[in-house]
Amino acid sequence: MKRLVSLLFLLGLSALALEAGFKDQDVNGDGVPEKIAVTNLMDLAFDQKGQVVGWYVKTYKGTAFHDYTRAPNLSGNGPVVAPVGFTPEEAEYQVEDGRLLARFQGREGTLTYRIEKGRYTVQISADFPLTLRLSAQGSPKVLLEGQKEPTPSGEGQLAYLAWQTRPKAGYALVAFAQGPLSGKLVGKEATLTLAPGETLRVYGGQNELVRFHVEGLLPLPGLFSPNIWGQLSLGLLWLMEVAFRYTGSWGLAILFLTLVVRLLLWPLMHQQFKSMAEMQRLQPLIQKINEKYKDDPNKRAEATMKLYQEYKVNPAAGCLPLFIQMPILFILWKVIANYEFGQGLLWIPDLALPDPFYILPALYVASTFLSTWLSAHGNKDLIRQSLFMNLIFIFLVLQFPSGVTLYWVLSNLIGLVQQWLINKSLKPLAA
Repeated sequence: MKRLVSLLFLLGLSALALEAGFKDQDVNGDGVPEKIAVTNLMDLAFDQKGQVVGWYVKTYKGTAFHDYTRAPNLSGNGPVVAPVGFTPEEAEYQVEDGRLLARFQGREGTLTYRIEKGRYTVQISADFPLTLRLSAQGSPKVLLEGQKEPTPSGEGQLAYLAWQTRPKAGYALVAFAQGPLSGKLVGKEATLTLAPGETLRVYGGQNELVRFHVEGLLPLPGLFSPNIWGQLSLGLLWLMEVAFRYTGSWGLAILFLTLVVRLLLWPLMHQQFKSMAEMQRLQPLIQKINEKYKDDPNKRAEATMKLYQEYKVNPAAGCLPLFIQMPILFILWKVIANYEFGQGLLWIPDLALPDPFYILPALYVASTFLSTWLSAHGNKDLIRQSLFMNLIFIFLVLQFPSGVTLYWVLSNLIGLVQQWLINKSLKPLAA
């Protein structure tokens, strides 16, 4: 127990200590340390030539990479972003209000990378005509100005460039600007030319609907086409953002979203909880039937079915509501997990990051266990199974964004009230 407490304490310190900044580390094993821009979402490795030689996306927000050879890297066989014909003579790395600036100065002028807190999008600009070479893992595509659908290659005025490891999952690198870009895409490598002062935006992160919405990429034609579940995600996202506009608090917005979803699911949840409660309530009688007809399976099954008919219990009644609501709950989890709140709540500094003090995970485990205790009706085996599952699941919950854990805690509390009302309404078994 002491070791577990010590581990949680150290994990809490690491979560609190991770701040935007720069560090030196050799990421490619060539003996020369790269300058690494560290953020909650990703780490970027710059070499002395001003190239982005590594673009590492965090699997869990707010965690630190130690071994970059095992980290998800958008780089293919070479640099992700490389200035062409530019030789820096000196470099400057600064942190300003959580924003990271990497400036490379040469005879031609200054090349600047701006990395915003809470964003996967990096802004690249120079005060001289700049040519950039881009390449990344995944299937490349380009949307030419005036076209409606992207193509695997092209040259001229470009609306955007993109590399996607999978059509609607995995990772993506997307290059775009406020206006059309001059460049070409051949094979997996693209070349872009920027005028002095022109800003190129390069997104490198999750190839995911909600994240594209947050970063302003969703309007780009042909980049990501939402299916029916995606449209539902956008609807829930719109509801949460509307609630935030009226309350000014993402915590209250998540509470509002939770209430709306639970009210919509109330009939399904009621049927599920009621069926579970009735099944657990009949367990003592079922146990007696099993003991009485332990040597006769046919009579045991017949007596069990007669018991169900007598008490008007359908054993399968709790399964269908669960199957119907699971996709909705999964979509909600993805919406909140991939959103960038940039705001805390009470002791939580940022709802997009894990709870540094693990209060919400503890409340989640406690509320889940209490829910099992209410539905178990004294079934000790079921209670022990719940306790065992919670001990295993807690290590996953520790990495959840606080907004996700907050949603589950609020949802569990509403479920506890619903279970209590159902248990109170059940009639006692006949003696």
